[in-house]
Amino acid sequence: MAKAKQAAVQKMDKLFKKVEQVKEQFEVALQKALEEAEVLKKEIQEEEKEVQELYTMYVLDQIVLEAYQEAKDKLDDKKKLLAVAEGKVADMDDLKKDELSKLYHQITELMDDYRKEDNHNIAFQRKRVLQAKADYLNFIHEAQKEMTATYKFTSKLGDLKVDLGLMDYNHYSSHKPVYALFNNDYNRTPGFDVTREEVESAYYK
Repeated sequence: MAKAKQAAVQKMDKLFKKVEQVKEQFEVALQKALEEAEVLKKEIQEEEKEVQELYTMYVLDQIVLEAYQEAKDKLDDKKKLLAVAEGKVADMDDLKKDELSKLYHQITELMDDYRKEDNHNIAFQRKRVLQAKADYLNFIHEAQKEMTATYKFTSKLGDLKVDLGLMDYNHYSSHKPVYALFNNDYNRTPGFDVTREEVESAYYK
């Protein structure tokens, strides 16, 4: 198929790359926000103890109000930063869905053209596979000619033994070399017949 006939497929590919990009960006942002929140929680926990100690010292007139207030303001600022980080985490899922929804709408607008191209491509590849199957069967027929060229003397020998009274009938004539080419379940010898499992394995590998 010419590339021009796959315009919708190419657009779809770009859109789904954007989908993966958006998911990755939000995952990175989420992990960063969670790490920031975790660090701030630990720092706040430590500074709360420190501020409490400073407050006790202030009450006992061991330090001036400014010293206590400075530490408290610093603690309050970190609590605000924590609230922002936790807000980012809380909003992340909805924001991601909003971005993905925009891409989803662009994707759905392409679906009619995409389905046409997809169906056309599947039909084209099916035709190729069926041609390969026909070529394969034709190859087997050509192989048969080569096999018969040597095996025919085994059959002729059987005819001669019958003529000489050494055998009642030529059992070689009913045996076809093609049987030796099929899968042999008894000794697990692979053959030229292709199973459904082998087709699926080749398709998905």
